[in-house]
Amino acid sequence: VIDEIKPLKMTADKTEQTLKYNKNAHYYGGGTQNGRFAHKDEIIKIVNENNWVDGGVASPNPFYWSTEGYGVLRHTFKPGVYDFGKTNGNQVKTSHEENRFDAFYFINKSYEGIIKDYYSLTGDPVVMPKFSLYQGHLNAYNRDYWVEVKEGTPGAIYFEEAKGWFKEFQPNQLGNQDGIKETLNAEPGDKNYPFSARAVIERYARNDMPLGWMLVNDGYGAGYGQEDTLEGNIENLRKFSIYAKENGVYTGLWTQSDLYPKDNIPALLQRDLPNEVEKGLVRVLKTDVAWVGPGYSFGLNGIADAAKVMKEKGNNARPFIISLDGWAGTQRYAGIWTGDQSGGEWEYIRFHIPTYIGTGLSGNPNISSDMDGIFRGGNSIINTRDYQWKTFTLVELNMDGWGSNPKTPFAFDGTTTDINRSYLKLKSKLVPYVYSISHEALNGKPVMRAMFIDHPDENVNYTKEVQYQFKFGDQFLIAPIYQNTKMDELGNDIRNNIYLPAGDQWIDYFTGEIYDGGQVLNNFSAPIWKLPVFVKNGAIIPVTDAHNNPNDIDTTMRQIDFYPHGETSFTLIEDDGETNAYKNGEKATTQIV
Repeated sequence: VIDEIKPLKMTADKTEQTLKYNKNAHYYGGGTQNGRFAHKDEIIKIVNENNWVDGGVASPNPFYWSTEGYGVLRHTFKPGVYDFGKTNGNQVKTSHEENRFDAFYFINKSYEGIIKDYYSLTGDPVVMPKFSLYQGHLNAYNRDYWVEVKEGTPGAIYFEEAKGWFKEFQPNQLGNQDGIKETLNAEPGDKNYPFSARAVIERYARNDMPLGWMLVNDGYGAGYGQEDTLEGNIENLRKFSIYAKENGVYTGLWTQSDLYPKDNIPALLQRDLPNEVEKGLVRVLKTDVAWVGPGYSFGLNGIADAAKVMKEKGNNARPFIISLDGWAGTQRYAGIWTGDQSGGEWEYIRFHIPTYIGTGLSGNPNISSDMDGIFRGGNSIINTRDYQWKTFTLVELNMDGWGSNPKTPFAFDGTTTDINRSYLKLKSKLVPYVYSISHEALNGKPVMRAMFIDHPDENVNYTKEVQYQFKFGDQFLIAPIYQNTKMDELGNDIRNNIYLPAGDQWIDYFTGEIYDGGQVLNNFSAPIWKLPVFVKNGAIIPVTDAHNNPNDIDTTMRQIDFYPHGETSFTLIEDDGETNAYKNGEKATTQIV
């Protein structure tokens, strides 16, 4: 199964292993290798580059595997380079920057079996709570000031509640201008209400948009309270969290600093995760580069500590942590996001499709990226195309406040808003299905799957020929619109090179048209409202009514979409454990089954 064709080469600062290269084999893994999932005849780096575009490495993992039936996990935190036949077509050469060699080998005939064996050593991936399957809104609400400006001013945003245009300024940019400081909590009619976190929740509701969670600080000079003490700020956070949860939204924090108080830090920037979770009712944590450092052991220990606190102080809450700079083992505590990129361009969608696929094949099924990027943007067509394909992913991050325009799903014209709403509603409708297939990842099958996982008998499914499509569980096939092919001014386009695996029939999810497998679809119609989505004939898909947050789910009614064809089955998993409902400051525990 595995053939070491040269002795280990060990020097003072490098250890190198050389294995036999099989021209019929394929190679996967290595963590989040942006823009890549298939590594045959390629070189990948196992190092945190903080290079967040195509070709960069965001969250490396010293784990790779081959279709020959083996996987290798190098037991190390040192940077490495893996050459899968690119330099020498007769060998696979892997090296790490250390004078020791320690590796685990997984021998298994099935691909998902190799990944499951990897989990048996490094830990099962966390299954995120149900509320994580709704879009999250992330911004800071306790640092900047807003100044009323004239319409057309660069960077100006119209606030309906204030009936005017305003521009955001950080404190050191304000100068002599009279600004209104943002805040977490404010009542309608208050001067700073339009610039509060509470107003965002009500904006989503007013626009009939699903919203499951919010991060209300960003760590870089923005805390979550305007009091002189840490205790006062946590009470401010609690007040917001109670209001948010009553509206079906969970509260989260971004951390750039420590998780525990330090005397030399101002109250505004103090952190106290145990009390933030227990008293402030925080249920989401996002870690950043400035906190996890270069990743490796420090980042892994950090998220392990955070997960323990969230469970112990959060009424046994399931940890929902989003991190960066991951490593082997990150999956048992956190999902990851791919870094800070710019939206408004096709490249942002294009390179993320194979990135998501490859991360799942590397042992972490919980992968995400910012909706339409954190920076730039401004293109309504690309915005809605990003919303469409990410309907069929797990976590949606709406990282607002840093781009050319707001990143909310209702930031553009009415047509874009309507389309975005329809896909967010579709995402909510599919929660029972998605929550169930999230558990399948525990058995080595990623949620977003490379085509060969479910269709191993066709060689094309192992290659880059299908790197711009994926399976979403076993029932859906998704082919995102990732480039301008023949697009008109309204965004209507076609999609080429959609491969439908042989042996099955595939149904256009939106029209019901049936296609036989074993063919490539070209010139497939994709008007601006339509993502190419196919359902395998025979599919059983548990759904619910479209809704806006977990509080709206009717748990007394079970709904299932059937596509009758032959004999098929689907395992529905409904138990999300304990969820916390807060009424008038009191905590009540309910069991949802």
